[in-house]
Amino acid sequence: MNMKYAVLVMLCLVPLKGILAQKWSSKKTKIEVVEFPTVPADAVSRIAFNLYADPDYFSLDDLRRYGGNMDLLKSGGERLSGMKYFTIGAEAEVVDVGPSIMVDVAIGPEKQGIPIFASEPVKSSEEGAKTYWARVPCALPMRVRIGSPEGEVWDAFEVNVPLSVRYGNEKISTITSSKGSFSYSKGSLKFDSEAAVMERLESEEGSRFFRRKAVLLQLSNVINELETRLFYLKGKVELTLYSGRGKHDYAELDAARDVAIGSFESGYLEGLSSPIETWQNWAEKVDFTDKKAKVTRGLALGLYLNLAQAHLYRNGFSECAQAISDARGLVLPGGEEAQFLDDLQNRLMKRRRALDANGDFDIPVDAEEEKAPDFKNIIGKRSENKDVRLIQPENRYTAIGKDMAKWEAEAVEGSPEDAASSASEVSLAQRLGGRLQQTMGGMMLRLSPLSDPDLVGDDFPLEILDIPNLVYLDISGMRFGALPEDIDRLAVLQTLVVTRNDLTALPESLGNISGLKKLFANNNELSQVPSTLTRCTQFKMLDIKGNPIGQDVVVQLEQMLGEEVKVKRD
Repeated sequence: MNMKYAVLVMLCLVPLKGILAQKWSSKKTKIEVVEFPTVPADAVSRIAFNLYADPDYFSLDDLRRYGGNMDLLKSGGERLSGMKYFTIGAEAEVVDVGPSIMVDVAIGPEKQGIPIFASEPVKSSEEGAKTYWARVPCALPMRVRIGSPEGEVWDAFEVNVPLSVRYGNEKISTITSSKGSFSYSKGSLKFDSEAAVMERLESEEGSRFFRRKAVLLQLSNVINELETRLFYLKGKVELTLYSGRGKHDYAELDAARDVAIGSFESGYLEGLSSPIETWQNWAEKVDFTDKKAKVTRGLALGLYLNLAQAHLYRNGFSECAQAISDARGLVLPGGEEAQFLDDLQNRLMKRRRALDANGDFDIPVDAEEEKAPDFKNIIGKRSENKDVRLIQPENRYTAIGKDMAKWEAEAVEGSPEDAASSASEVSLAQRLGGRLQQTMGGMMLRLSPLSDPDLVGDDFPLEILDIPNLVYLDISGMRFGALPEDIDRLAVLQTLVVTRNDLTALPESLGNISGLKKLFANNNELSQVPSTLTRCTQFKMLDIKGNPIGQDVVVQLEQMLGEEVKVKRD
């Protein structure tokens, strides 16, 4: 396969700060690629675009009433930087009659958050005068169904990007229609108090203006995704491949990376076989607890990213999904790393569906490229949107959701991208290793009921005792019930936080951890504290608030520990 016409994998796979920083090295390469549509490309010629909305919420009159539609649509982001959008063989157009493909967008229920107010001094006005405005958090989901005029679903997705809608301290232009013509009247939304902002925002006119802005902002996000599924995209993209760096010998990984870069640049994808084998072998050597190991969590994550990219370009969708799934086992949900993997999974999905819809990724040498229509220009600039009906006065959010669920059950469930959404099963040692953070003097581990609900109420994980250089351990709220007698295996521990763990006793072996400085044991069921703590020569603070410890015991404890140790008690 000629790399010039390969499907796009990563628009910009940059090194992940905080994941592979400092201890691992990376190299980049740029290649020219073409991304194919996820729907039958020959059907993308006469496009019917329908925006379905409850007419009481949003209508064509709302769209026409104000100027600045294009500014709002463009504020949601331009087309992918450096990419050319086109169709092959015939120019695509947006039509009402005789469509070859249907794009149905349904607006869901809006949910507003608490307004956040701001102000600034009014220029050329009396001293102290201010103008006020609000930014309102808003959720406005939209569902998109792409299919044939006969009702067959070819692709579908939902967009629910959190919005922040500004209201106030802005210029507006209102459109007035009369006898087939229209005119603009310019004005501004200025308010002298927060109360004035809220009063106008809650009015019918204010609500109408707010809804229009929210709809266009979210519609912009929808179009950003939609156009990458309808049209061919051509441009240069950047790949990043990872190797190791440091005192260990990473010559084999460096060589594998260089071979892979040469294979990507030349389009000889068979040349990726050897790097793939090397990366897989090294990933299996990972040590999740020792940050000085030859292959740590961070390097293993980089190797899985290498594998995912290589398999993706070779159409090894199942292998790519496995690499993404393996990487998910190394990261916490919801963070930057997980978001990065979500993006990679999304590109896997698009490549697989594009191949399924259009066959091999080949474009005839003599094929003519036609510029793809820009939906934002069509919606934002068309004179009163007279040429295309565009907005349909009907709420189809639930109906399209049912179509999406049925289609996903048939076309998506069990697919490689579906498999990539779940993390591979990892051992508890791997999981704990993934939580370790660097801190002064060693490593830090925190467990909590929010991030580790499945461990709450279990026994203390003995795998923790195998972590070298652990200086800070926080297991607040985990309800482990007891600490292991051999907790002194954590020989360099300095801070121990065991709040809300239903502890009735503390192990005597704590006294063997000579460097222990702080012990937070508040809100447990302790009636005594081991006298061996006096052997902890650097001990500075003990928190035993919220425990059934008698006052006489507390007094004895304070005398035993001495004035250098601060005891927090009820």
